[in-house]
Amino acid sequence: MEIGQVIKKIRTNKNITQQSLANAIGMTRPYIARIESGKNSISSDKLTEILDYCNVNYNEFFYIKNDYKKSSKMNAYNDVIKLFYEKNIEEISKIKNEAEKKYKENGDIFLRHLYILCHCMENDLDVNKINKEYIKEMADYLLSIDDWCYHELVVLNNFLFIIPPATAILMSKNLLKYAEKYKELNSDTKVLSYLIFNLLELSIKNNDFQSAKMLLNATKAYTIKNTEFFELTLSLFYEGMLNIVDDTIIEGIEKCNKSLGIFQTLGNEYFYTKLKEDLDNLLEKKLAANKK
Repeated sequence: MEIGQVIKKIRTNKNITQQSLANAIGMTRPYIARIESGKNSISSDKLTEILDYCNVNYNEFFYIKNDYKKSSKMNAYNDVIKLFYEKNIEEISKIKNEAEKKYKENGDIFLRHLYILCHCMENDLDVNKINKEYIKEMADYLLSIDDWCYHELVVLNNFLFIIPPATAILMSKNLLKYAEKYKELNSDTKVLSYLIFNLLELSIKNNDFQSAKMLLNATKAYTIKNTEFFELTLSLFYEGMLNIVDDTIIEGIEKCNKSLGIFQTLGNEYFYTKLKEDLDNLLEKKLAANKK
């Protein structure tokens, strides 16, 4: 859908006349009509004024522009992941070849990342089979971007399994900077939460407890505003894990078991089993350390 068509759709859905809109943003009605028909372009400032007057944000605007679908780029990532779980490697290879061809034509970095993701899927996500240069390329890209946007969150989420743990934990600073800067946006909540908790888990497994505590504190501050039950339950679990690390073992086990009980009650077997295993492993490590 073209920009003018989207503006018209939003305006008519809100029962706003062309004249009312023109008066509100300091334009003439005929000019609004030409924008909606695609005969005139519109500046970003005026587009912002129109959306503000119609009480529509940019996320909603682009969602409507894309025919009420998520970004086609983000869908491409999701499609590849879905094909991987369906074991349709042949189709993944086709997407990879097409991404490589288009990348050579226009240099869109998204296409390069899609190509590498397909390569990883073709090699069954086995780090030993994946081209080492690609692993370095993805890590270097993420480390080179000081001000992350949603794309970088998705890239880290998709490639976390191949990036060395120490490097991934180093990236948590950019992740937390993003979380702070975009905390009022709701669209990124899920991918942001999964990333933070994945890095929390990674930090604990690699005995980087300082980073784990930093991530947990940021998570707790972030989830207070979002009041997400899933995030709050996971925060409680990792708070318990760090209590155990700090030798407040009984209190830590109680918090972990409370969190596990919630996941079990909700029938979320995946998280219950995964977190129970993490807790058991930590307790075994703690017991072995205390015996020395």
